[in-house]
Amino acid sequence: MTPAAPPLSDTPVPELTLEGPADALLRSLDALRQVRDPDVPASILELGLIESLRLTEGEAWLRFVSLGMSCPLSDLTADAAFRAIQAALPDTDIYLTHDHAVEWSPRRASVALRRRLGWVVED
Repeated sequence: MTPAAPPLSDTPVPELTLEGPADALLRSLDALRQVRDPDVPASILELGLIESLRLTEGEAWLRFVSLGMSCPLSDLTADAAFRAIQAALPDTDIYLTHDHAVEWSPRRASVALRRRLGWVVED
């Protein structure tokens, strides 16, 4: 008999990979917290839509989790994230990619957001 999956509210959130100077990362994360998803009342960080953020001298590499090819708002959300990083790091070249190997699911959202939205259903 296979054990039941843990409730969605208790599943650990995948870690966001961060790399680069702490001050620039903090500015970037603060900017990304202001980017809201058009469908869900939450930031893209709370939803787990960012897989990684890597900063080097004059460059930022932002990797988005795929929302699926059929999501019409994915490009709008990615553009908002791009503009947020651009505002936080104005003299930086920004490279944004959609990671199609990682598909978004409610398990990527923060535990606090899952509880707030009532996403506690078991898989």
